[in-house]
Amino acid sequence: MLEKTLDRQSVYWKALPLVSQRYRLDIAIKDVNNPDHMGYFGQGIEVPTFHDDKLETSTLILADQMNAVDSHSIGTGNFIIGNTYVRPRVSPNAMTPVTFKRGQQLNFWMQVYNLGIDEATKSNSATVTYQIKDTTAGTVLLEQQVASKDIEAHSDQLTIEKGFKVAGLQPGKYSVTIKVNDAISKQEIAQSAPFVVE
Repeated sequence: MLEKTLDRQSVYWKALPLVSQRYRLDIAIKDVNNPDHMGYFGQGIEVPTFHDDKLETSTLILADQMNAVDSHSIGTGNFIIGNTYVRPRVSPNAMTPVTFKRGQQLNFWMQVYNLGIDEATKSNSATVTYQIKDTTAGTVLLEQQVASKDIEAHSDQLTIEKGFKVAGLQPGKYSVTIKVNDAISKQEIAQSAPFVVE
């Protein structure tokens, strides 16, 4: 059993509402079968302040599983954000990008806040650009644009959810970038995250 469990990974979720400031997260793990075996992890967390007049985003999450949930599960349960199950791909440490195998699907999830709303149409007007880049060669392999009206037309908030099969990518280092250009507020914002394909 030990050899099998050494290669197994588990992902845990705990949601805590926090006000904007700096925190420290400390996690201790103890082996109940061997009290001398303990693990410890500590990391600072900065909860940002969002301003009503400034275009803002959440963290860009790279996930290995993402799907819509039924109406009874909205906002409840592990890895559920709103009406979507988003299980993040977790790297072994903060210095290592997350890794996907060529047969897996790369999903990304992000929210955008404070989009401008046109007073006449009561709709937003922004362009969302998805980009996959080979960071070693410096070449853009995929770039796709979508209008915010096609995602959530009458909202100042967008939830961006996209899936991408990595089977077409050669083993190497990549990054995914989501850019949002708001035509009404004349603001632009982008989030990027690195990943590795094996």
